[in-house]
Amino acid sequence: MAKSPWPARRVTIKDIALEAAVDPSTVTRALQGSERVKPATRQRIAELAKRMGYVPNMAARTLVTQRSHLLGVAIPDMTNPFFADLARGVEDESAKHRLQVLIRNTEGDEAIERDAIQFFLELKVDGLLVPMARCPAAYYASLGSSIPLVHVNRADTEHFVTCDTHAGSLAVMTHLLDHGHRSIAFITGPSGPLREPKKHAYEQALRDAGIDVNPDYVFRFDGHLDSTTAIAERILAVVPRPTAVFAWNDVCAMGLIRALRNRGIRVPDDMSIAGHDDIALAACYEPALTTVHWPMYELGQQSVRYLYRLREGQVTRQPEIPAPALVVRASTGPVRRK
Repeated sequence: MAKSPWPARRVTIKDIALEAAVDPSTVTRALQGSERVKPATRQRIAELAKRMGYVPNMAARTLVTQRSHLLGVAIPDMTNPFFADLARGVEDESAKHRLQVLIRNTEGDEAIERDAIQFFLELKVDGLLVPMARCPAAYYASLGSSIPLVHVNRADTEHFVTCDTHAGSLAVMTHLLDHGHRSIAFITGPSGPLREPKKHAYEQALRDAGIDVNPDYVFRFDGHLDSTTAIAERILAVVPRPTAVFAWNDVCAMGLIRALRNRGIRVPDDMSIAGHDDIALAACYEPALTTVHWPMYELGQQSVRYLYRLREGQVTRQPEIPAPALVVRASTGPVRRK
């Protein structure tokens, strides 16, 4: 086997400079795309670096430029397609700004979220994105202005990108009420630092319709699909039984439909079920799920754009995100008259 012409150790800028017969600073500028280096020289150095197997030393670059080109993202649940769409938008937009994305799954737990943020800070990331943060605002305020930070779907902080959850939830409730439902259950999600806007919309819609809010019709989803079985049993035990359910998200709604079907309850004939998020599976489920479409991919893109402007010290404003839209499918229908 022919011996490689390049050393077994990591190839450095100096190695490339020696091979190209130029100064190391020229190699650095060429690899950064500087116009101070002639196009032909830039191309020759780039081809040589690739052939020699050069890999940039991010740690060294960070020391020189004081920029890591890393973006830390703390996501509550990567198994939920809702957040997967967000992450895809974040990664696609980050690539345009030459930012590398680091993702930590926090499981929606405050302690894990704090640990993730500390991990990102120790890596000296250039910015933080935190969707649906569990830590209180005071914790993030304590970080000061040392690092650009953008929250996603949380409006009690200085810099955030969000969609109108309350309006989308009201649309669901209006849809159910217009179909004659008066006994409507609501499944809220894991508790966080803010009042749940979906629950607020649920309560407002009932009051506006002259219906008392029945605490027996409110249930909590812990984020785990298996827990929908117990929720279904509790819903069926309520007297009078709800004729419709507004679930916190699509995963919860689909798990509930499955659990109800296993107990002989037909959806929507016996009970209408609506979700929230409009994940890709919602349209393919049986029955197809009525839900609220959230532009998660665009939220991911806009959050990175916003963060990049903060990172560059530019005066910025909250990006405008399309309002969530109700998507009516087969899982909801008129209340069945007895």
